[in-house]
Amino acid sequence: MSKPYHIVFTTIFNPENILQALFENISRYQHLGEVKVWVVGDKKTPATVSGLAQKFSAAGLETKYFDVEEQDSWGKNMEFYGRVPYNNHTRRNFGILKALEDGCKILISIDDDNFPTADDFIGFHSNVGKPYDGMLIAEAAGFHNVCENLEFVPKRAIYPRGFPLSLRDSANKPELRPAGGQNFRIGVIEGLWLEDPDIDAITWLNGTVKGKAFTGQDMQVLDRGTWAPINSQNTSIARELLPAFLMLPMAWPVPGGKIDRYDDIWGGYFLQAVMEGSPYRMAFGRPIVEHRRNPHNYADDLRYEFWGIILTDWLLQRLHSQFHSGKSDIAERMLDLAEFVKQSAEDLPAWRPQEMKDFMLRTSGSMRLWVEACRKIGI
Repeated sequence: MSKPYHIVFTTIFNPENILQALFENISRYQHLGEVKVWVVGDKKTPATVSGLAQKFSAAGLETKYFDVEEQDSWGKNMEFYGRVPYNNHTRRNFGILKALEDGCKILISIDDDNFPTADDFIGFHSNVGKPYDGMLIAEAAGFHNVCENLEFVPKRAIYPRGFPLSLRDSANKPELRPAGGQNFRIGVIEGLWLEDPDIDAITWLNGTVKGKAFTGQDMQVLDRGTWAPINSQNTSIARELLPAFLMLPMAWPVPGGKIDRYDDIWGGYFLQAVMEGSPYRMAFGRPIVEHRRNPHNYADDLRYEFWGIILTDWLLQRLHSQFHSGKSDIAERMLDLAEFVKQSAEDLPAWRPQEMKDFMLRTSGSMRLWVEACRKIGI
């Protein structure tokens, strides 16, 4: 019998600690019979993960280790499969597709270093898909900084990875508006993070910061036209929106290395562009996780993030003001967006390298192939 909640993450480490933490939280709040966990492997993942999956399944938390050999066999007739490189966390896309095949209602994406707190992890994410008729947050600038709901040490102005550079010298100026019977539904919940926040390499290189407390309401919902970065950490998505939720295949060669680490950020903004004009809205707040960050080299991170960081403002200006789709079907809206991305590649700033134009064109193709893969599954 299909479980409604599917948790998906990739790892190249031994994930026993995160699986144990998930098991304890999900068991405490009596959700074991509703949850399936997908651990998506890569070429560096320890072979012992298979035994761990069996161990936690036997304890009551159904856990499936999706190793590279099984991925290769499963994906050989799927054109999208060839777009995703090995040794890259965007292989999580395959776990998302497997969860779709298995009938998930709510997809929960985490990283292998996102540890549940005392919050009811599944209980808060279960608000995805539900009707919403409360107050909505609108920002005249079009973007809301969710990090203002966290208390940091040392005290600094912090912006999440992917927040527009042009708005990083200003604070939120929210206007609360009633939903007014518009039949909104929660499409996405971005749960926030204590300890190591999800911030970009520029911010990390400016000094270590720790999130020590969540100070916001349990759930806040953004109005149409107001966006925030959506990442792949502690994020839940309604099944109906998954044809528009793609961790963009990256690791594309550019001057200085490869573009990477913005797969979820650009993918999240694409999702919000598709959600505009639909009944679905983005929410943020609980459940809170502790982000016990795996070791990082922030100088290397900056090399990978560089073109994502400096082109995000250009991309958002186009998405926010120029993309419109009259389609009602989410997959069709995603295909319209793929065409928009293709056309936008012709209007990239003149100072960008040719490789970024090639990447945008390839991204458009990946979006189309993702929709194709979702449709084959039956969504």
